[in-house]
Amino acid sequence: MSEKVRLSKIDELLRLHHSFLEEDDECYSWGTYTSRGGFACSQMNQLISNLKKEVARRNLPEYEYKLKAIRTVARWIAEGINVEEFTFVPVPPSRCKSDPGYDDRLVKILEIAKSLNEKLDFCEIVTQKSTMPPSHLTECRNNPVQLENNYEVDKISLNKARSAIVVFDDVLTAGSHFRAMKNVILKNRRNIKIIGLFIARVHRQENS
Repeated sequence: MSEKVRLSKIDELLRLHHSFLEEDDECYSWGTYTSRGGFACSQMNQLISNLKKEVARRNLPEYEYKLKAIRTVARWIAEGINVEEFTFVPVPPSRCKSDPGYDDRLVKILEIAKSLNEKLDFCEIVTQKSTMPPSHLTECRNNPVQLENNYEVDKISLNKARSAIVVFDDVLTAGSHFRAMKNVILKNRRNIKIIGLFIARVHRQENS
């Protein structure tokens, strides 16, 4: 995918397409992922599809495309964002760390970004207690309350975080994960600024 990408704010019109986002939420993304558009629909669809390759495929040649996607997004963060005032917090994946299918792609992105820019600060402040069904594979998506109830917060690390937190996720759909992350962080540290950062936001085709 081309390295020439620009981070865009999700404004009030775009926010209407993500039902759990609220008026005061400040969120950004690098592009759009077309739902049901397939791998060939766009370069962003290709990147997201590669990024989401299951870890069970790590011994296959195709897994290099996932690693390449991870490195690409890491460069976007390290080279395109003024990271000094933020602590980046990755959204936990649907599988908990003890699950064989646990995918740490967001953590890997931030690790590489930090190796490229030592001023970046990140921490897994929020983790998941148990594995939950992936939202895109279930008819009834997990709502923010369900997600929040399954989150654990490292309060010591949260108190050490910088004055603003970037909640980092790969794809913004309804916004339930962002909402749950924001709620659970604010319950444990009030008055901290929280920003959402997404690789892509979902764009749904009219017939999808």
